Amino acid sequence: MTARICTVPNCGSPAASDFSPHCRRHKSTLRRHGAPDQSGVTKTELAPYLARVEARIARNPTNETWHLMEEIWASIVAEAGATASRRIGNRYERSAANEIVSIAQDVSPATVIATVLAMVLMWHDRPLRFRTDDALRVQIARRVRALSSRHVGLRYDHRTGQQVRIYREMTPKAAAILGRKLMTAFGAIGLRLADLDARDSKAATEAKQRLATAISQLQ
Repeated sequence: MTARICTVPNCGSPAASDFSPHCRRHKSTLRRHGAPDQSGVTKTELAPYLARVEARIARNPTNETWHLMEEIWASIVAEAGATASRRIGNRYERSAANEIVSIAQDVSPATVIATVLAMVLMWHDRPLRFRTDDALRVQIARRVRALSSRHVGLRYDHRTGQQVRIYREMTPKAAAILGRKLMTAFGAIGLRLADLDARDSKAATEAKQRLATAISQLQ
């Protein structure tokens, strides 16, 4: 039995092996979420950031940014299609490429892009929500992948007599590759949206302050 202890603060569980710095639970979390102490971003948690992205798009419906981003996504998908069809090459690159192709077959470009932008807004507003840069990239990949149902299957549970959902996990390296591609493509635009939101929030606060000052001066 190993004497090593999991290095995650306040865990205290035995390490999974003499060569692992983490216990079995945190080792599994690292594989799924990009960091041993990273929790997954939920659809509900992302919803307010997605609403902010959609509101910005609605305010600028004819801006070329949205079309150009869709062209970027189309290029990513085309490159992924070529990579996925190769018999040789890095298997993690091929795995990430297959994920991109599957997502593109199920999900509209606008939905993919809005989800990435929302994740960037969340990262901007709540940087501590993501334990590491790798965790951020993996969470982006997982949220975009969750838009598609192609990784979800059904299995018959003999104990309950019912069909239960099973989820095919991405490998950590494939998730990191997918997240990096998405962040590289759309991260800067997401940060620009965050700056615009901050500008609008400041303007609204200043307007309220002016109103309050004007009211206080009424005689």
